[in-house]
Amino acid sequence: MKRQDSQQRVGVGVSSVLMILVVLAMTALSLLAFGSARSNESMTRRNAEIGSSYYVAADQAQRKLAEVDAVLLAGKAEEADLNWYETNSPEGVSWEETDDGLSFTFSVETEYSQAVFVRGLVTEGAQRYCIIEHRVVDSRNDMENDYLVLMGD
Repeated sequence: MKRQDSQQRVGVGVSSVLMILVVLAMTALSLLAFGSARSNESMTRRNAEIGSSYYVAADQAQRKLAEVDAVLLAGKAEEADLNWYETNSPEGVSWEETDDGLSFTFSVETEYSQAVFVRGLVTEGAQRYCIIEHRVVDSRNDMENDYLVLMGD
């Protein structure tokens, strides 16, 4: 007569199935982590490209402000009027006489449908100009919508 053991043995098949499930779970988690890392990398690269594009446009805006400053100095020496400023200003700069003084505006496009918009004001008796607005706008839409204020109100 055989003795029946009250204990049951765990065979090789159960441990193999458990190992396969663990390997499958680890594979699924590693694929999810890899996909997330690739997504983060592409988003980081895009943000870096947008940031560098902005800084290139901001540099061009500062260079254009230097040109506007030179025009303002020359205009003060000649006691110029609005037409003189419009004729002698850099390309893309528009001038307007307001109650507060002489106003100028221009924008510099970036590569990613954005623009750096600058508005300045020259008041009576001031040596130079005052920057009223310096902001990033969505160039696909109207300039009054979707902007990031960098200076001013």
